[in-house]
Amino acid sequence: MPQFPYAEVAVDAPVRDVRTFTYSVPQGMSVSPGQMVQVPFGPRMADGVIFRLSRSTDIDPIRPINASDPAGALLSREQLDLAAWIAEYYMASLYSAIGLMLPPGFRNRTKAYLEKPEEEALQELDGEFATRLLGQFKGRSGLVQESLLRRALGVEDRRVLDRLVSRGVVRRTWKWRGSKITGSGAATNSEPSQAPEPFLIPSPHQAEALENINSAISQGRHEAFLLQGVTGSGKTEVYLQALARCLEGGRKAILLVPEISLTPQMLQRFRARFPGRVAVIHSLLSQAEHRRMWWGVHQGQFDVVIGSRSALFAPLKPLGLVVLDEEHEWTYKQQDPEPRYHSRTVAMRMAQASKAVLVLGSATPDVVTYHRALTGRRLRLLQMPHRIGLSSSMAGVRIVDMSQELRDGNRSIFSRALQEGLRHVIYEGNQAILFLNRRGAAGIVQCRDCGHVMRCRSCDTPLTYHTSPERLVCHQCNRRSRTVARCPNCRHNRIRHLGLGTQTVVKELEALFPGVSSLRWDRDAADETGHEAILERFAGGEAQVLVGTQMVARGLHLPAVTLVGAVLADIGLHLPDFRAGERIFQLLCQVAGRAGRGPGEGTVLVQTYSPHYYSVVLASRQDYASFYEQEAVFRRVQRMPPYARLLRLIYTHVNPGRSQREAERLGRLLRKERSDWAMTEVDVLGPAPAYNSRVRGRYRWHILLRGQEPRQLLDKVLGKVALKDGWVVDVDPVTVL
Repeated sequence: MPQFPYAEVAVDAPVRDVRTFTYSVPQGMSVSPGQMVQVPFGPRMADGVIFRLSRSTDIDPIRPINASDPAGALLSREQLDLAAWIAEYYMASLYSAIGLMLPPGFRNRTKAYLEKPEEEALQELDGEFATRLLGQFKGRSGLVQESLLRRALGVEDRRVLDRLVSRGVVRRTWKWRGSKITGSGAATNSEPSQAPEPFLIPSPHQAEALENINSAISQGRHEAFLLQGVTGSGKTEVYLQALARCLEGGRKAILLVPEISLTPQMLQRFRARFPGRVAVIHSLLSQAEHRRMWWGVHQGQFDVVIGSRSALFAPLKPLGLVVLDEEHEWTYKQQDPEPRYHSRTVAMRMAQASKAVLVLGSATPDVVTYHRALTGRRLRLLQMPHRIGLSSSMAGVRIVDMSQELRDGNRSIFSRALQEGLRHVIYEGNQAILFLNRRGAAGIVQCRDCGHVMRCRSCDTPLTYHTSPERLVCHQCNRRSRTVARCPNCRHNRIRHLGLGTQTVVKELEALFPGVSSLRWDRDAADETGHEAILERFAGGEAQVLVGTQMVARGLHLPAVTLVGAVLADIGLHLPDFRAGERIFQLLCQVAGRAGRGPGEGTVLVQTYSPHYYSVVLASRQDYASFYEQEAVFRRVQRMPPYARLLRLIYTHVNPGRSQREAERLGRLLRKERSDWAMTEVDVLGPAPAYNSRVRGRYRWHILLRGQEPRQLLDKVLGKVALKDGWVVDVDPVTVL
């Protein structure tokens, strides 16, 4: 008998709590923690990962492991412990957390196959169905994947095939789908072996930040820093030089960016500074390229990993430095599927466990992060308040009241000041960026006779009108439909397209300045030509005006841009979300930072119907300190983060009545437990319909728990009743819409 005859396995099964299942290790099978296995689970086989081995168990009878992965252990003890923490903190299954760390292609490996039936066994079936069933096995090796067979036969209900299995007509077997393991040397890199790019002499503020960061790196101690630097202050150079110090000490580093497709210039700098040592991991990679990168990191071929959220879990060791650039961005929070983790929180935990240094960088930090840094809660604040380089001063920002423009008779989407600014840019041969955080041509398609608004059939959201090609698109579920000439409600033909989108801006720009060269950069345009292609064309001078959504606001260094116009700063400003004002402030500051980064002076024009709103006013001044003070007062009064924590419970169902009743049922249970345990420090807000009350055909209700430890109240309820299917638990939500 082996020394450890039993294994605790995290199984790929719909379980909410952090738990493992016990299996016996068959004689002669060699297994270890972190290794993938195939185990029986109910009537099927399932994927699993060994969490720990044990000498004894109280469970009887016990089922054996069916198969073990010949690749051996894929995950370290540190990774397993981190997965357990993620699962517990974010109230997710253990396997879903472990799955974040598995190699590409190693999820959902166990598949059901059906063996070719004997002709005698088919005699009791309908002749046509029997012929079709047998025909699916022609030219195959006697096995067909069950899901493929079901689709080919048009059998949506899997119970039909279950009955055939139970009657012995066909036999079901379980196999691992082949997952390729890329061997040594497969992750190649064609970059030169010598750096073409020297280190820059740091400014005084850069030098001070580096002194603090490098001291912690050199001493091998964990420390976390918030690096607050205005746009153009040189945060990237600080990352580069801190990373160099980390590599000199024999340790490795991870750099996270909000969206890898939006930071090609930063990526180029890192590859130039550390040629052949940088791996890039993100969701836009092909499966084959993702595999090559992951296994290259696993085999020690790379010292630096750059990427979006998922790059945090690359098998890089020993870890010495983790950097989150633009740490305030909401994309660092995974919304679906579980675990709904935040990269910043997980990076903090990972850096602590590895005794690594964590650097959170932003010009406009998340209010919660900044509060922690000010109060000394596990973060030290480092500031870089000035730009460096050719243009050391910030661009001049002017707020334009669009209500006044209307009163003065200007009905154009461009204010008179923006028209004049664009005319000057075009005449001088410079470049401009026009920002509008809404793609398409019109946000609403409405009948002027009866007022009917065209809405998505699956979501409670208006359809957006797009041109090139002409269509109506739901920006919630991406459902697309043809445009309408007549109202489906009253059958009249007075259809109007209302509101603005990037396509409308381009059309109005070209009408105002015939012959002007322009490019559009939003999700639609990027899907057609790619992010890097659009940026390269604009940086290369192929267009004088770039029109785009928030993509144009992030991390771009374009010295020829002397004018930035925020066409309508109000989009998203009045949403029922406590972070709405913060997001507008951050976005406007980022957009303003794109102007005046070269030798010419920069100008920013912010068009708005809310010229006195504090987020808009303070963003125009690039005054983060004043914004934080005012926002902190609002958050304290409303008992919102950082002065309380939130836990959001969302229930969805195709039946609106059932969705409401289930949300009300849980609301009553929560309030009863709150009363019984006198947990007055936790507030139960709701239930209420979510802001988007229907998404993809499912009606949404939500409940918000607010307090210092809202999880304690939920745990009291879960100790008595389990959450029904359809509930989602979102710990520390980044939005309450």
